[in-house]
Amino acid sequence: MVTVAANLAVLAGWMSHDVGLEPTAQKYFVIAAHAAREGGDRPRAGEALSRAARQMVHLGRPDDALDLMKLAKSGSGDEVLPRTQAMLHTIEAWAQASMGKGQAMRRTLGEAEDLFVSDRANVPPPSWMQNFDDADMHGMQALAYRTLAEHDPAAAVPAQRHAKLALELRRNGHNRSKLFDYISLASACFIADDPEQADRYARLALVSMGDTSSHRTWDRLREMYRLTGQYAGYSKIEDLREEIALALPTPAAGTQGTGTV
Repeated sequence: MVTVAANLAVLAGWMSHDVGLEPTAQKYFVIAAHAAREGGDRPRAGEALSRAARQMVHLGRPDDALDLMKLAKSGSGDEVLPRTQAMLHTIEAWAQASMGKGQAMRRTLGEAEDLFVSDRANVPPPSWMQNFDDADMHGMQALAYRTLAEHDPAAAVPAQRHAKLALELRRNGHNRSKLFDYISLASACFIADDPEQADRYARLALVSMGDTSSHRTWDRLREMYRLTGQYAGYSKIEDLREEIALALPTPAAGTQGTGTV
């Protein structure tokens, strides 16, 4: 029952984060971590804390995210699988990228890659890690590099490479992940001064939104919209800006925080 409670709390926390109920999401992630520890599932407790860390990066609080990741990694125990460790490293790298710490980010991503490839296929991952595959690994690397590109434009090139690899590997039914990949890719193209490619991938992101919209997607879309500003004189980009503006909801009073990456 404790494990079930942890799983439900993680789900409730992620859903709350998805709709912008940030304080509620934080409470659920803490509940999930405590429940997992009580049930003796230390890796699950670490994963719950890593969700809270992802939320902190999204809200522009990378320092808090790194503190949470220290707890997540130290509290996961010796039984944590290499693939789970790799996932934790990618979140840490994203936080480092948000702070402009390129050297630390690259080192952390390198460790994540080593851990990921060392994972033994004969040891099945826990149910909550089964979706973290090669595509997600590349997707998180793309997000980290795209975030670092705000501080170091040269990082936009590897961001594009990883985003394209993630999109190639996505299976059917991963529409939300594809949407994030398209946004990362388009944003990296804008930073790399390639408005033609950026326009193409941005429109693919808009087409793929459909029913997958959420506060998280809207926040990422707003950041992409910000990057279009330097190309406001281009007619094609002007049209794109209008389409993005139409896709975004009108900000409501009392919204609980917005993302920065």
